[in-house]
Amino acid sequence: MKQHCKRKTFNIILKKLGLIFILLIACLQIAIAQNEMNVSGTVSDINGEPLMGVSVKISGTSYGTNTNMEGRFQLANVPNNAKLEFSYVGMETIIVPVSGQKIINVTLKENVKSMDEVVVIGYGTTKRGDLTGSIASVNTEQLKTIPANSFEGLLQGRVAGIQIYNSSQEPGAASVVRVRGSSSLRASNSPLLVVDGFPFGDAGDMKQINPEDIVSIEVLKDASACAIYGSRGANGVIIITTKKPRMNKTTVTIRQQITTSQFTSKLNLWRDPVLMAMLSNEAKINAGLDPLYVGEVAPTGTYYPSIEELQTTWTTNTRWDELVFRKIPISNNTTISVAGGNEKTLISLSANFYTDNGVYIKDTYKKVGYNLTIDHNLFNNFKIKFNNVLYRGFRNSNSDLAYYRNPILPVYDKDGNYYLTSSQDFSHPIALTNLRKNTSDMLDIISSLALEWEIIKGLKFTSQTNYKFGDSTGDVYLPKKYTTEGTFNNGYGKISNWSNQNFVSEQYANYKNIFGKNAVDITAGHSFERYSERSSYLIAKDFLNEVLQNENMAAGNPQKNEIGNAYAVNTLYSLMLRCNYGFDDKYLATFTARADGASKFGKNNKWGMFPSGAVSWKAHNENFIKSINVFDELKFRLSYGISGNQGIPAYRTLSRYGNENYYNDNGWITAIGPGYVTAMNYIYRIWAGIPNPKLKWESTSQLDVGVDIGLLKNKLNITFDVYNKITNDLLRESNLTPSSGYSKIWVNDGSVQNRGYELTVDANIYKTKDWNINATFIFGQNKNKIISLGNQLTTGANIDPLTGTQFEYVGNYLDQYRQYANVLAVGQPILSFYGRKTDGIIQTLQEGIDSGLTGKEANPGEFKYVDIYKDGVIDEKDKTFLGSPNPDFTSSLNLGVRWKNLDASIFFNGVFGQEILNPKAFDQANNQPLRWTPDNPTNKYPSLRDGRQLEISDWWIQDGSYVRVQNFTLGYNIPMHRKILLNSARIYLNGSNLYTFTKFKGYDPEVNVDGLYRGGYPRLRKWTIGLDLNF
Repeated sequence: MKQHCKRKTFNIILKKLGLIFILLIACLQIAIAQNEMNVSGTVSDINGEPLMGVSVKISGTSYGTNTNMEGRFQLANVPNNAKLEFSYVGMETIIVPVSGQKIINVTLKENVKSMDEVVVIGYGTTKRGDLTGSIASVNTEQLKTIPANSFEGLLQGRVAGIQIYNSSQEPGAASVVRVRGSSSLRASNSPLLVVDGFPFGDAGDMKQINPEDIVSIEVLKDASACAIYGSRGANGVIIITTKKPRMNKTTVTIRQQITTSQFTSKLNLWRDPVLMAMLSNEAKINAGLDPLYVGEVAPTGTYYPSIEELQTTWTTNTRWDELVFRKIPISNNTTISVAGGNEKTLISLSANFYTDNGVYIKDTYKKVGYNLTIDHNLFNNFKIKFNNVLYRGFRNSNSDLAYYRNPILPVYDKDGNYYLTSSQDFSHPIALTNLRKNTSDMLDIISSLALEWEIIKGLKFTSQTNYKFGDSTGDVYLPKKYTTEGTFNNGYGKISNWSNQNFVSEQYANYKNIFGKNAVDITAGHSFERYSERSSYLIAKDFLNEVLQNENMAAGNPQKNEIGNAYAVNTLYSLMLRCNYGFDDKYLATFTARADGASKFGKNNKWGMFPSGAVSWKAHNENFIKSINVFDELKFRLSYGISGNQGIPAYRTLSRYGNENYYNDNGWITAIGPGYVTAMNYIYRIWAGIPNPKLKWESTSQLDVGVDIGLLKNKLNITFDVYNKITNDLLRESNLTPSSGYSKIWVNDGSVQNRGYELTVDANIYKTKDWNINATFIFGQNKNKIISLGNQLTTGANIDPLTGTQFEYVGNYLDQYRQYANVLAVGQPILSFYGRKTDGIIQTLQEGIDSGLTGKEANPGEFKYVDIYKDGVIDEKDKTFLGSPNPDFTSSLNLGVRWKNLDASIFFNGVFGQEILNPKAFDQANNQPLRWTPDNPTNKYPSLRDGRQLEISDWWIQDGSYVRVQNFTLGYNIPMHRKILLNSARIYLNGSNLYTFTKFKGYDPEVNVDGLYRGGYPRLRKWTIGLDLNF
């Protein structure tokens, strides 16, 4: 009874407090309503053209409207002492005091980086001058002349602190993106990509969005800026805003680009068969084997001419590169967009047709897509926004052809069949091109629906629902001849399917207001995400005939069929809060907190709390700074926060049971096991991973100190940041001792540190009516170090004998060295190299023996390894850490100049201090002739010897530093006369990868994050001619 009375009393008190709160708000509104007026006017650009869709609001609040198709606006109940803020992405923001004016006309200029520039942040926008976190904006106009499948690759060198790896040149290839280094060893290191408020997922392969549709790109780097996204923002956030209709009438825009490609350097091939044969014989003789080129039929059945024949009567000298590479690869990129509307409804629709023809024959990627956006004002204070993207892609993969095939081999034999050196010759490029099949079809449908309700002046509620469906089908057939799997399986066909669905629903409220010198901006809400993916495959072998290839999988032997499928679901529920406070336009503070609950973790560790805080001081608004009359902006920033990472496969905390059947050696094999699959044993999976119900969040804490400086009326802008990131409780797959019965388990173990600094300098050097000269310089350094790898006994890690350093082998296993390419080592950068040090080449047998070597490895012409352990023997104890693929620093410079309607820009990008493991350093036509011989006792290259047991050593590691003339554009804006329908026209020429300055000995120093050079072919120089028409 007492409890009931207490509850009743409590409810009455709550009702009264609520009533008092409502009355206070009402009184406040009445007080504000006094001395208010209606304000109207027009907004136009510098050419006098009216602008549609410009945001007009009372400064410091969210109360406002947008201009109509004639650039006009009307705003009621505006206080006499208020200030109106006019803003649009890509334009300079203008703030105008009302001061009794009932008509206010303004002109907006294209944005030159300033404090009033509108910046898109998580779940909102703000002025650049009010930022407390580290956020960088990208000039998208500089990117639009460069044709690309996905926008990520275009960001290379454009933002301090972000590294883009475009190591693959295959059509439709993805990029690898890192923001302020790699923070995790096994979990995801990719930043989150957000498009128009939709958190898509990891950046790197955003081919669904046409780069032409992008109007702004913001990169969120520190914990304060990323914290609103919680665990999803652990590796940084890239926010994309696409075009919205804002024209004063219906417009049609056409962009047409044609691109050609060519190699930036000559191919490294054996053009002299005589020299090739002589060196081949020398390598076999040095190994104690019979030479190959002696005018006899080899055991494989192929006739190899003698050196004398090659010098006199032999006529076959096939130029395989001329057969497998396109003469002039031509690619196409066409975008057509239509935009228009009225005061109630705005509609834009764009379509893109993209074809990327690779340098290999029949190697092609095609895509077609559209982007539809509808903005509708249902009421004055209620808006509906709808967006739909459809993308369809097709890939015919015909890469990695052996253009380096032996030139003495003909294309066809005497019967007109493809010439093979043996039954296991799997490198005939023309046979593979014409007989194998490797295609994939891709489909993505992306939809978003947002509702915006202006409840009262300053208070806005937003509900956004996003949905993405992706589907990919692979189709592979490998014939009975010419391919490895096809030959051993008497024909091999595979059809695979992968699909995913991503549903994200977010509701949040935002309140903005100014009370005297106090400004508040509060955002609170929640988010729910459900991601699912399904995969399946069917493999058929032992085909009766190959007429229809895998279009008739029933032609395979049913007893040898393989069928598999998988399904996974992940959910994430989040609560978020961000509070921004400003006092006197001088002192700013931000507090952000997000709680994430993830299904990937056990019931005791599902939730993680990720707070952050930031403060900034606008020193340029202090009177004593103003009196100096030097700084247009001088702002100091300090932030600290914690974010989480859950980027691991699903179900690693749950016990699972696998049961799969395979037919092998005339019988069925059943593979069973709990846990998860860790490896393949030829044809069946090994269920050797044990679940860990105690898995929890990986957490990253980050401290950032920055300063923003504007000088010379903001013609010179400098941004400098110093940061320190430490990631603890690393999510990683650990080895188990064999006695456990398992080999792998996911654990929280170890920590990693990233620290560095970033500098961006923007300079508007000279600007008049006819001239504009500008430059942007970017410099960034990130030092990466593993602090801990956990318990060595439980993880089975290795110990370096000389230093006692704990390390693990990771990366690609290289048969050439019988070792993994990289290691994770305490005190070393991620993916370091580990191996032997060398001291030149052995010149005498005694020198080899004195060095601690034995057998053939002690002979003259062999590598002289250093006895690091100093025990007189070269063995495993003499290995050490050899360097890192992580660059010491990166830098770029963009220069632009405009004279009247003619403009040009050039972009230099540099990477310095990265080291590359080059397994091709001694198997090419340009380095083997430099080998050691008794007549050429060089100390640089070893002798030629087949079967040499190679070791990873510093001899194979090369300086990968480079400076690249990455982009050049020359454009002309064609003058228009108003009598014709055409509003504007522009023609331009763009060149990419024009020249690279480097000491690296391979084709190109731009390799993947592991620093492993894989050969391939030279970097492609691309020339694009483009035409833009606006009707």
